[in-house]
Parts: sequence; structure tokens; C-alpha cells
Amino acid sequence: MGRYSLRQRLARRAGLLLLGFAFVLCQASGWPSGAYIAGASAQEQAKIVLAQAEERRSFNPLGALFRLFKGDDRPRRGTQRSGSNNRKASSSSSGSSSAGSSGYSKPRFVEQVKDPDAGVLLVVGDDMADGVAEGLRFTLQDKPMVRTEKLVTARQGLAGDSPPDWISQIKTFEELDRVRAVVLMMGQHDLKRMFPGEPPVEFGTPDWEKTYREHVRLLIEQTKALRKAVIWIGLPPTNSALVNEDFQLLNGIFREELEATRSSYVDIWDIFLSDTGEYSSYGPDVDGQRKKLRSGNRIGFTWAGYLKVAFFVERELTRVLGGYGGLAFEGVADDPNFIVLTGRTTSSETDLLGGGEVQTDEDAAESLGYRALVKGEVLEAPVGRVDNWQRDPANLEN
Repeated sequence: MGRYSLRQRLARRAGLLLLGFAFVLCQASGWPSGAYIAGASAQEQAKIVLAQAEERRSFNPLGALFRLFKGDDRPRRGTQRSGSNNRKASSSSSGSSSAGSSGYSKPRFVEQVKDPDAGVLLVVGDDMADGVAEGLRFTLQDKPMVRTEKLVTARQGLAGDSPPDWISQIKTFEELDRVRAVVLMMGQHDLKRMFPGEPPVEFGTPDWEKTYREHVRLLIEQTKALRKAVIWIGLPPTNSALVNEDFQLLNGIFREELEATRSSYVDIWDIFLSDTGEYSSYGPDVDGQRKKLRSGNRIGFTWAGYLKVAFFVERELTRVLGGYGGLAFEGVADDPNFIVLTGRTTSSETDLLGGGEVQTDEDAAESLGYRALVKGEVLEAPVGRVDNWQRDPANLEN
């Protein structure tokens, strides 16, 4: 064989490179090559061709070089599944720190271990009651002698075709004997709801107001009959004049019925108004810092708002219960409106400090104070005092 010239050798190598490049282009453009397997059915052959076509569409002749210098940023199956699980976990954790339909997010906190004999504050009502319960739980987290529990039914109240039987839920509460007070908050979902009847009782009519008042009175009286203190939280202002008018109507019913039964009403209307008496989503929180207190619908509250409501509720609970020590809270059997606190360590409020035993009417009429202040008698000055110049008879002999 003769020697090839340098030009011939270069031409031969160039031809081989062109053939290789042409083969690569055919593979990348989907040129069929060995797509059929002997003995395979037509359906299986179609699957094989489809799989090869998918591979060809994703083939990049320069992909290896790109991955070498740029890095492979294609998503890996294991990483994608892990990311999906992470998203699910984060969604679950965020859901656990929020109150569902109430639309607020609360921080994670650990309550102090409660005493086995701790009293229970039972919060009953709708979405707002749920937020107040969580706010009270956070506020009282470091008090071992009190726990907060809740009976909440979202988007319900006292009106409508089939409202919840609130009193039955309270009566069947498993720790009813430990309940010291029942905190109620509801009414926002009662607007525009009719009471059943022929014809139905429409919202805003005198008959509707009368029926609603009866439902409120019945709930208060039956709860107090269980010898539990009742504290009802009023509805807050909104940015709608029409809604405010309806809320004020319900607040008036709550207040009047609670006063008639000597129960407590927590008025939160003014504390969520601006300095000019107008609605504002922002205001001072319990620490005096300006924060957003109202939710996006201008009716509910943010977490800071619920903490502010809980602050005023806790203050009323302290006034009614006299603190959260070991005091047992119970009503008098023949008069559930009369509340007594057992375990008192001081004298009753009717006695002055150091007053001693309670005197009868006859004894009181003979006391020096009664004779001087009521009858106006001039009392004799003790012998030897500056206003009595007489000498003590016992010292006359000296």
C-alpha cells in the first residue's frame, strides 16, 4: 500500500466526522432506528415507539457539555418528592397554628402544667369565640389554677332554621363540674337569618327582635341555673354603617338581658374605634404598640386583636371570680343569680377591717357610735381628759 498524502488523511478524517455528525442529527430529529422488536404485539410496539420518541425529544447532543460546565439543573425525582412532602408538612404546620375559618394565626406556645383541681373557663359561641378562647389560653398560660376550654360551632348563632343547641352542649360538657364561668360570644352570623314559622319571621322586624331576645334570655337563665357565672362579649364595630346598626341592635339585647339577670357584659365597641370615634383596623395592642387588630373582612380580629379582647375578658373574670386561686365558684341553689365564693381568707365586704363580730340591731342601737352619730347625743368625756377638768375619784384621796 502506498503512503497517503497529508491532504488525503485530513480529507478522510473530515469525512468520518461529517458522517458521525449526520448520524447524531438523525437520532435527534426522531429518525426511526430499531424501533420494532420481534415477537412484540402491535400495542407493545406502539409503546416502544412512543418511549423512544420521548427520549429523542429530550435528547440534546451538547447536553453533556452543558451539564459539565453549567451543572445539571434538571429536577430529580427524589428531590421533587421531598419538596412535595415539605410543602405538605409546612401547610399542615401552618394549619395547626391557625384557627381555620377565623382567619388568624397564633404563635406556638407551651402552657404551664395545670393543677388537677384547676377551674375551667368554658368559651361558647362562633368563630369569634374560638379566637377569644385561644387568646384567653395564651393570656392565662402561666396560671396553673385555671384552664380554658371551648365549645365552638363556626358560622352559627341563635337565629336560623336549626341553630346549635348551645345549652345542651354546655350541660353535656364532660368537665361541667369544674367550669367556673361560661364566656359567650356570638351574633355576627345571625344577621339576615329568619326564624322558622308560618310565615318565617324576617330579620329586623319586631317579632324577630322579640324571638331573638327570648333565645338570649333562655340561654343566660339556663346557664345560670347550672350555677355558672355568665360573661357575654359584645360585637365589635365594623367599617359598614349598616352592619354597625345591626350589631348595635344585638348588643343592646345582650346588655339588657344580662343586666336583668345580673350577669356580666363586656363592651368592646369603643376600644376598637380610633381617637375620632371611627372604625380603624389598627390600634394599640395590649402592650401599647400600634398593630393591626382587625381581619381582612373588617369584622373579625387578628391575633393581636383577639389578645386585646381576651385582656378585657380576663379583667372581668378577675372581678367576678375574685382571682384564680383555689376559690370554689358556685351559686346558691335557691337563687342562681346570687354567687358566693368559698375559701375566703378575709372578712366579708360588709364588715370594716377590725370590726369584730356582727352586732344585732339592739346592740347597735346602744353603741356609742349610734348614739353620737345617729341620735346626736353628747357623750361624756373620759375623766382626766383635757376637756373634762374633773379629777379621777380614785385619786382624790392622794
